[in-house]
Order: sequence, then C-alpha cells, then structure tokens
Amino acid sequence: MKNRMLEQYATAAVVIGSIIGTYFFSRPRQSGFRTRLDREQQTELDRNLLTPANATFGLVWPVIYSGTVGLAVHQALPSQTDNPRYAQARPLLWVNSALNALFGYFFSKSDRDSRTGAALTTIALLPVSLGLHRNLEIGRQAVPEPEKTLRRSISLYAGWLTAASVVSVGNLLLQAGYRVSPESATRWAFGVLSATAGLGIAVSKRLDDPYYLTTLIAAFAGIAAKQTGRNDDLARVAAGLALLLTGVLADALRRKKPEQPAETAPEAAEPALPVPA
Repeated sequence: MKNRMLEQYATAAVVIGSIIGTYFFSRPRQSGFRTRLDREQQTELDRNLLTPANATFGLVWPVIYSGTVGLAVHQALPSQTDNPRYAQARPLLWVNSALNALFGYFFSKSDRDSRTGAALTTIALLPVSLGLHRNLEIGRQAVPEPEKTLRRSISLYAGWLTAASVVSVGNLLLQAGYRVSPESATRWAFGVLSATAGLGIAVSKRLDDPYYLTTLIAAFAGIAAKQTGRNDDLARVAAGLALLLTGVLADALRRKKPEQPAETAPEAAEPALPVPA
C-alpha cells in the first residue's frame, strides 16, 4: 500500500512538474491569449497553411493542462489507490510527461534542429495520448465524478495532438526544403484538411468518444480565422469542416449510449437470518 501511494504522489509530481516546466520554457513568448514566436518559427508556421491562429493555442492548452493537473491530483488521492484505470495510466503519464518536457525544451529554441525536434516530439505524443485514452477506458466504462470530467482532458488532448501532428508533418516538409506553388499548396491543404476531418470522425467513432472532436473543431476554426483575408477559399473550407465536425459531435452526443459501469469489488454478503423451524 505504501509503495502504491508513493507511486501516486510521484506521478502527480512528475505530471505537474512537466506542465510547469513547459510553461516556463515558453513563457517569454506568451502574452495573454496570444503567443509570440521567434521570427523563424513564425515564418515557418505562416507558410504552413494548416497552422491555426496563434490565439487558438492560448485557448486550448490551458483547458487541457488544467484538466490534466486535476487528473494527476485525483489519481494521487488515497481513495484512488485501487482504481485500476489510474494504475494502467500511470506508466504512460510518465512517458507523456517526459516527452512534454522534451517538447518544451525544443520549443524554447528557434534553430532548425530544435524546430525539427519539436515537430517529431509532437508526433510521438499522439500515440501516447491514444494509449492514455485506452488505459483510462474512456468511452468504455462509466466512472463517478470527478474522474468522469477529468479524464475528458485526455479526450481533448488526443484530438488536439491529431491536428498538431498534421501541422508538424507540414513543418517537417518545409524544414526539409519541400516547396510548391501557392496554388498547389492550397490544393494540398484542401485535401489534407478533408482527410483530417474524415480521420477525426473515424477515430471518434472507433473510440466511442465524441469529445475527441472538440479540439479538432477548435483547430479547424483557428485555421479559418488565420486564413481569412489571406486565403479566403481555404478559410471557407476550414470553416465548413469545423461546422461539419460540430454537427457530427452534436449528433454523436445525442446518440451516445451509456457507458458500462466500472467494476467494483463485491460487497460482503450479509449473514442469513435464521429461519424459524
């Protein structure tokens, strides 16, 4: 019991420490809901037509991080020592925290190698987030509050990393020197955005988790906001896909079946009362 409690406390400390560390690494570039990046980083992101407006990051990450901190604290409570979902999730919480800290380190620098490292780390975080989603049994088992609400931060995290991984692939291509004409870049963006929306719908259904779509919707809305006045055709496509995903989300929430109750230890049977002869 004591060892398990130590593991719970250590997990909470690692998760929270990783988030705080990432915040301070990027703090010089933060200003309210707007993120100021180094000129090279910003130029690269502006060339990548799949990048949401900077303000989108400032809105999404605080929600994800707040929920993840709450999840880390909740799993450390004595009442959660025998929670099998948290026990399954702890190893991946450690891996996620390590990668998150590595991303913060790369993000704090603007040289090409660091930008490449940040992109690769983002892509590596996606399967970890999906593993956390599986181990927390989201979409499969009903759980009591506050676990029910707190684990939705992982749903949002997985959705956001799906969009961020698409952006990161684009960044890697730009860093490798891949260039196309503005017209071709727009056509490619149309195709990638449509494919990402389709993938998001498929993954959401596979996970039985409509909330996964929430941050994908935010990403598409952020792309539409950024491209308005720059590339209006792309802005309209991104906005249309955001509306499509919103409709899918609303319909999925309406249709969603109740999750199966989490297994609990059977209560001790009461002794039978004597039956009169």
